[in-house]
Amino acid sequence: MHLPALVEDYLDDYGKVREFYNGDFREPSAFERQTERVRSRQIARGDLAAILSEQNGSYGCGPETLGAIGRLVRDEACVVVTGQQVGLFSGPLYTIYKALTAIKLADSLNRRGLGSFVPVFWLASDDHDLAEIDHIALIDKDNRIREIRCAAPSRESKAPVSNVPLPPDIGDCLGQLADSTLDTEFKADILGSLSEAYRPGRSYAEAFGRWMTRLFKSRGLVLIDAGHPRLKEMGRDVFYREIADGSPSTRQAVTASERLRQAGYEPQIPLHEGILNQFYVERERRAIQWKDGAFDIKGLPAPVAKETLLGLAKDKPSLFSPNVLLRPLYQDAVLPTVAYVGGPSEIAYFGQLKGVYEAFELPMPVIYPRKSVTIVERKIDHILKKYHLSVPDLWRNAAGAIGDIAKDEIPEAVGQALLLARDHLERDYAGLKAEVLAFDPGLAGSVDLAKGKMNQQLDFMQKKVQQAARKRNDIAIQQLRKAVDNLYPNRRLQERVFNIVPYLIKYGSGFIDQLDRAIDIDGTDHQLLVM
Repeated sequence: MHLPALVEDYLDDYGKVREFYNGDFREPSAFERQTERVRSRQIARGDLAAILSEQNGSYGCGPETLGAIGRLVRDEACVVVTGQQVGLFSGPLYTIYKALTAIKLADSLNRRGLGSFVPVFWLASDDHDLAEIDHIALIDKDNRIREIRCAAPSRESKAPVSNVPLPPDIGDCLGQLADSTLDTEFKADILGSLSEAYRPGRSYAEAFGRWMTRLFKSRGLVLIDAGHPRLKEMGRDVFYREIADGSPSTRQAVTASERLRQAGYEPQIPLHEGILNQFYVERERRAIQWKDGAFDIKGLPAPVAKETLLGLAKDKPSLFSPNVLLRPLYQDAVLPTVAYVGGPSEIAYFGQLKGVYEAFELPMPVIYPRKSVTIVERKIDHILKKYHLSVPDLWRNAAGAIGDIAKDEIPEAVGQALLLARDHLERDYAGLKAEVLAFDPGLAGSVDLAKGKMNQQLDFMQKKVQQAARKRNDIAIQQLRKAVDNLYPNRRLQERVFNIVPYLIKYGSGFIDQLDRAIDIDGTDHQLLVM
C-alpha cells in the first residue's frame, strides 16, 4: 500500500515534517495547546448552535446530537471535525471510518479531562463534482463488482450539490441495490430507511444528512451543511480577506510548496497565480481571476471592480464558496476546531496550509489520521488461509498470487508417479516378454497387446488427472478472484470503492457497532477486520 512520502513521514517520523504542521497528533500536549488557542477565539456559539440544531433536527437527529450541540454553548465545547463529499448512499466506506474516527477521538479527548469535545461531520455540499458522488460500487449476489449510478441530467453542471435534486429515477437505483443483494432478515429495514432518506427531489446533501443521521443517531455526531447562508455570514471574513489581500492563501501555499519540494516532498494541491481560492456562486460555481485590481468571473461578460466584490463578500457572503485550499479556513472560522480527521490526501494538503492559517489569523488544527480498514469476511478469510495468502499479498501482486497457485497442469508429485509407472512398465515388460517368448514364441502378439492396453490405461489415468487438475485450478482461480474482488477491487483499497449498505443488509444495523468496537484509532497501521 503506497503512500506519499510526506504522509509516510507524518505517520512514522513526525520530526521530519514538523515545520509544516501544527502539532504531533501522538502528543497530548498538542491537543492541550490547540484547545487553549481555540477557546481564546471569539465565536458566535449561540448562532452556531442554532444553525446546527436546525440542520440536525431536519435530519431527524436524536437527543445525543442535540445534547452535543448544547455543550458548544453551555460548556464552550471544542470540536473534532471530519468531512466528505455527500456521496450517494454515504459514498465509499472510508466516509464511515472518518465519522467513527472523529467520534472515538472526541470520546478519547473527553476522557483525558481537557474539557468538552464534540464530533462534527462537515458535509461538503458546496462541491460541484457530481460525477464523483452519484454512484456506489458493491459485490453483488453473483460475486461480481457492480456499479450503481444515479446520473442526473445536470451532471455536467457546475451547480453545488446542495442545489442538485435527486432525480425521479433514484427509486431505480434503490431497486438495483435490492436486486444486487441477497435477501436477509435485515434487508427490508435497511432499504426502507435508505429510501426514506433518498427521496426524489431532495438534494444530495439533505439525503446524505438524513442517512448519516440514521447510521450514527446514538453517537452524538453533529452534521453541518457547509452551504447554509448563515454559516457563510459567520465565515465572511475569510472570503473578504481573500479578495482584499489579493489571495494571501495562494502566496502562503506557494511558499510552503517550495519548502516542501526542498525537503523532498511533492505538494498535494496544484496552485495557480491570479485565481482566488474561492468561487462566485449564482446557480453555478464560477472561478474568479484577478489582475491589476479588477476581477473576472468566469462566464460573466464584464470585469467586476474590487470594491464591488468586497461589498458582496461583506453583505452577501452566500455568493461565495471556498475551493479545496480555502475550505479548511472557512470551516475553522465558523467552528471551534481542535482536530481535523483526514485521510492521506488531506494530511498531504494540510502540509501546504500552516502559513495560510497564520495569514488568516486562525489556529491550524491538529491533523489526526482517519482509520484505514479492510473488512475481511469469514468466507474470504477461509480462502486466504486455504491458499496460504495474506491481504498484503493481494495488494502487492494479485495476478501473480493467483498465477502461482492456480496452474493448469498435473501436480508435480502425481506427474512423477505416472512417469515412474511408465518406466516400470517398460522395464518389467521387457523381462516378461523375454521369458514368455522363450517359453512360446507364438505368444508375442498377446504380450504386446497386453502392454498396449496397460499403456492405454495409464493414458486414461493421466487424462483424468489432467481434468481433475483443471477443475481444481478453475475452482482455485474462481475463489482467488473472488477474494481479490472483495479485498482489492479494481486494484484499489476496498475502503475507496465499496459502500456500507450491502454490509448493513448482510449483518444488520449492528454492523456499525461491530466496526466501532473493532477499530483501533490509536494505531496508524492499516487494520484488517475479520467479520
